[in-house]
Amino acid sequence: MIIVGAGAAGVGTALMLTATFGLDPSRVLLIERGEAVGETFRRWPAEMRFISPSFNQQGWTNSFDLNSVSHGTSLAFSLHREHPSGTEYAHYLSALAGAAKLNVRTQTEVASVEAATGKEGAPPLFSVGVRGVGGQEATQRRKKKAKTEPAQTTETLTARYVVWAAGEFQYPRSGAGSITGAELCVHSSSVRSWAALPGEDYVLIGGYESGADAAFNLAKAGKRCTVLASSASWNVQTPDPSSELAPYTAERLREVTSKGFSPQPALLAPLRVLRVEKAVAGGFNVIAQWKAAEDLPPQGPMRKLLAGKAEGDETADTGTPRGAVGSELVVHTTQPPVMCTGFEGSVAAAARDLFSLADKSDEAKGCLAGAPLLSDVDESTKVPGVFLVGPQVRHGDLSFCFVYKFRQRFAIVANAICRGLGRDTTKAVENCRKMNMFLDDFTCCKATCGEAC
Repeated sequence: MIIVGAGAAGVGTALMLTATFGLDPSRVLLIERGEAVGETFRRWPAEMRFISPSFNQQGWTNSFDLNSVSHGTSLAFSLHREHPSGTEYAHYLSALAGAAKLNVRTQTEVASVEAATGKEGAPPLFSVGVRGVGGQEATQRRKKKAKTEPAQTTETLTARYVVWAAGEFQYPRSGAGSITGAELCVHSSSVRSWAALPGEDYVLIGGYESGADAAFNLAKAGKRCTVLASSASWNVQTPDPSSELAPYTAERLREVTSKGFSPQPALLAPLRVLRVEKAVAGGFNVIAQWKAAEDLPPQGPMRKLLAGKAEGDETADTGTPRGAVGSELVVHTTQPPVMCTGFEGSVAAAARDLFSLADKSDEAKGCLAGAPLLSDVDESTKVPGVFLVGPQVRHGDLSFCFVYKFRQRFAIVANAICRGLGRDTTKAVENCRKMNMFLDDFTCCKATCGEAC
């Protein structure tokens, strides 16, 4: 079988298939477009950290390190870090893949996946077209080439199953189509270091995790920034950690908005950014429109950064008085505005032919809108034999967007594949349940992701 992507989801699923369900590693091929295992994490901004905390609690609880993809491993133990950087996490994944002797083919891109008819009476097979892409510089050059140039030579591989684990980070949501002038902006995923950026002032479009992280790191680097957000995520507190700022993020945001800190980021919401224009005198103008006041979930005193502060709260008021609903706000910046608008994801960007997507006009909000449609074993409803793992997995109004969430579905996929291969999986499933790695009952999960994403 072929796993597309050698990041957290790809490596975790490969380990589940081999170490737990007993498949020979030679039967599981991971195809990675980057230069090494964990390539996406190597591209994170230097200051970026995991928002979920690592802690080596295994042996004392039924769970284990929240950021680990394999039972018996711990980032906190191996790195002695609570919030690992992207590079550190990539080293962790590489160590896992090396120790397990996983079959990984790097600098290779999947160009096509097509169902092919096998021998009579045999299960259908997939023809997977792959091509070499060279290193990162070669990849960038290839992206700039004209579409009329001849395509690179592809090699065809055959697989009984395909597992899509290509993730999200390398497929940013640019804002094109919703914000006029979005092409004048840069996306947060293209930033290699916030401190190394030129200039002293920035406008950030989007105020959830990426926007808050950017605001913190810019402020710590002594740069001014204004956050224009559709929702005041810094004031949201819900039962689902996926729909509110992580405590780690909120704590850092409080630091740079506290009394006496300078320069403090300005946090403005609720606003809808309409357009970005080049200013006549140089720089850029970001034009946004004030939305109606939000009906936010109950607010905890530690989250009240702008309004309704708890008594004794020394958090500074870094915002500006909101305008009338429908009125426009113009914010000037000398640097290209930064889109902190999240990610389109690899399914929507590169695998639409393999998965049906939910209608974005449905009632689902945020990351649930346009989600891939899956069976109860995370198999594509459009192409049987293709499975999805990682942060793009959705079921109803549940989003499996953190490692500790989506890792619990690795065994669901592995079980379906191994049963399809005629293997007895009873013992492996039993072991996975003991490890809290077989989530097939969603009644324990809070379905609130769509409320604030």
